[in-house]
Amino acid sequence: MDQCHHVKVPSSTPNTQLGTDGALDRMLRLRHRSRQVPAIFIHAGAGFHSHQNESSHLQACVAAASMGMRFLQAGASATQAVEASLRILEDKDITNAGYGSNLSIDGTVECDATVVDHLGRSGACGAVPGIRNPISLAKLILDMSNLPLSLHRVPPNALVGEGARMFAVENGMATYANEHLVSRNARDRFLRWKEDLHHTEGRSRPSASQGRGTVSALDAPESQPAASPVFPGDHDAAVEAGTWNEGQPDSPYNEMPISNNSHPEGAAATADSRVPNPSVASASRSQSHASSDRPRPISIEELPRSQSESKKREATPQSTFSSIAQQPGEPRGIKRPASSTDEAPSARYGLPPLSHADDLITDTVGAIAIDDRGYIAAGSSSGGIGMKHRGRLGPAALVGIGTAVVPCDPDDEEAVSVATVISGTGEHMATTMASQRCAERIYHGTRKGSGGKDVPEDDDDVIMESFIADDFMNHTGVKNCHSAGAIGVMTVKKTRSGYYFYFAHNTDSFALASMGGNDKRPVCTMSRLSQGAEITRGGRKIRLD
Repeated sequence: MDQCHHVKVPSSTPNTQLGTDGALDRMLRLRHRSRQVPAIFIHAGAGFHSHQNESSHLQACVAAASMGMRFLQAGASATQAVEASLRILEDKDITNAGYGSNLSIDGTVECDATVVDHLGRSGACGAVPGIRNPISLAKLILDMSNLPLSLHRVPPNALVGEGARMFAVENGMATYANEHLVSRNARDRFLRWKEDLHHTEGRSRPSASQGRGTVSALDAPESQPAASPVFPGDHDAAVEAGTWNEGQPDSPYNEMPISNNSHPEGAAATADSRVPNPSVASASRSQSHASSDRPRPISIEELPRSQSESKKREATPQSTFSSIAQQPGEPRGIKRPASSTDEAPSARYGLPPLSHADDLITDTVGAIAIDDRGYIAAGSSSGGIGMKHRGRLGPAALVGIGTAVVPCDPDDEEAVSVATVISGTGEHMATTMASQRCAERIYHGTRKGSGGKDVPEDDDDVIMESFIADDFMNHTGVKNCHSAGAIGVMTVKKTRSGYYFYFAHNTDSFALASMGGNDKRPVCTMSRLSQGAEITRGGRKIRLD
């Protein structure tokens, strides 16, 4: 029997005798020196997050950021980290993405998602049924788009509807029957909205002539209406005011039934079993503190904020959350820009006021990641508008609208690249090419000036605020539309000296989290708009040294 002989190389043997001439050692040392600090940035939608459910939204952000960082620290690429993070949010009932998405007019779940890599290449799927994690399908399309096809055919980087579903099947992805994608909350919303729609249109069933003749699989017999909790009347107002958009109310259901004598403030408004004790969340609403603008004693700095933003910060019930949010004003009803001077829809139509226990946010989720090679990537995922027409494409499926990356110029000594993900009124985001415009503003250091001219601007905070006020809200297509323009923007600028994380929004609240490779835990905030303010902004810097 042959024996294996192990040859021991003396420690004094020079590398030249091994034929490497020291190249391997130099390569390993170079790789170690060039390895960069990874980072992950998460948002869970812009709209109105109730104080009752704030912890649940922030915990979802923390879970997504933590998972993304685990992937990055294991050597995963930025696109893989984006996918892993957003899968966490897609699997949560409290978000409008993947499982639990809003239903279309006939009760079908159709989802949108996009992934964009550091070169600006993208993979996207839109209005796709039967997929629990659309972000994974978008990532699959991106990966396959970089592989050559026979006969010099061009592989797709965006697929929609049944074609997208078949692509998933052909490549081994699991698909699901529609009923396995409908959460309890989504069903509640659908049944209530259908009642409101029928009531508003003045008939028991929508007419086929209006494109709403399909009978839903979730329809309950007229004689046996499905049991549902009491909802605020803002649904009716939303229909009449024409303000249905990405942000729609969650059901106030809990895993445990709400007793008839229970107060709505004392019941969790989500089906997530990990919701903390409501008394803790309620108590947190009365806790506010003033904190200085100085950075925490770690390698992170908060970026400068406006005076109005520095005055009030709201504490969260979790010690791992670092809030830079403001005390909110009264809820403004259906997701709409807080700058609107109109009274809330509920007040206009004589409906009951909105409860603090009710969310008006089941919106697009997004992530931006930077891996240890310094590559940046971004992604978005959404279930879209509630009661939408089948086949409707939302901003999460459209590159340059919901998600954008401006790649690094090879000749740029600062190696600047920018990624942006956006949440808000999808149709207005499409009109303004929102994510691409914002990313380019930060990349080039410009804001919109008089006469529509680009004006150089050194302060990125000013650029973020100007983008919302001038490029978005003041756009003619947004100003002259029957529905108000709501938006929340998350942008990351990567440079050789550090990563600059910016956010801004004109909605009541915006749920965000960020985590650098040197952080022990994610830094999370529920940013809230102060009473009378039009736009709130904030951010932080992650140092690389």
